[in-house]
Amino acid sequence: MAVPRRGWLDATMTRVVVFTTGGTIASRYDADVDGFVPVVSGDDLVAAVPGVQVAAEVEVVELANVSSTFLTPTLVFEWCRTVGKRLADPEVCGVVVTHGTDTLEESAYLFDLVLDTHKPIVFTGAMRTSSELISDGPRNILTSVRVAADPEAAGLGVLVVLNEEIHAARDVTKTHAEALDAFQSPNLGPLGRISRGWGEDHIRLYRAPRCREHITTDRIEPAVAYVKTVMGTDSLMIDAAVTAGARGMVIEAFGGGEVTPFMADGIDRARRAGVEVAVCSRALRGRPLDLYAEIGEGKWLRDHGVHFSDSLTGPKTRIKLMLALGAADPADVGQYF
Repeated sequence: MAVPRRGWLDATMTRVVVFTTGGTIASRYDADVDGFVPVVSGDDLVAAVPGVQVAAEVEVVELANVSSTFLTPTLVFEWCRTVGKRLADPEVCGVVVTHGTDTLEESAYLFDLVLDTHKPIVFTGAMRTSSELISDGPRNILTSVRVAADPEAAGLGVLVVLNEEIHAARDVTKTHAEALDAFQSPNLGPLGRISRGWGEDHIRLYRAPRCREHITTDRIEPAVAYVKTVMGTDSLMIDAAVTAGARGMVIEAFGGGEVTPFMADGIDRARRAGVEVAVCSRALRGRPLDLYAEIGEGKWLRDHGVHFSDSLTGPKTRIKLMLALGAADPADVGQYF
């Protein structure tokens, strides 16, 4: 049974820093290119949200104004440092990061692994631009600021708030290309939601995150390849990645964690070349298993030193492997999986 939590109006005025990065939430129609482009400044983005300065004392910092397809893990890692320094200010109770939805879940999970803080960090975005009818951006910003200012959100790790739902960064993924409820946590469901009331919203948390992890590192390893398993996949892309200098590789396997037998020799060559390999499931729910023992199957992969990602999606497995390689000698990467 859901237990109503202390609402944001019960707290004294607190400061929330909103870091803006671009994406659909900052986009509008541009007749010159006949399409949507991220041109709304951070200040204008927040100023267009009714009631946001009632929810908290809001400070705006514009980190970028680009589509999230332009981002790299190295750049987002640097943003972690910037946000971490701002969170060290005792007057700041939490932060919100506005972000394009294409890579939002990867950035949020990177922040979750790197920033060891009790203060709320909330990622949000939009599925509709400000030029479209009933844009979801302003409401998502408002609810995110309210969550970031709420003491009940402290200690939960990085959160993702869209469509009035609160998700753990580790669990959430974009499941639809255009629907307003695109972001879901398929394995465990949301942590809670923002419930509308008379004149105010109520933040209702139903559970705590199942898993909290932290990787201490001053660098991220960008040379991590990504290979998807489909019927008949061979070792071509695996060998190409090794030749190109990959230090790590994520293989998105079949549902239970199996790959084709035609990939086995390539995986073996990659491991002998010192490449750390992690496997995840291409299924929307569940995790890779080490139960089946034929060539290319889970038991075989485990015996050949391949790491298993539990229930992480492939993109998040890649983020984790990048940070693990930055933090540890390759021989010690397994401690993070």
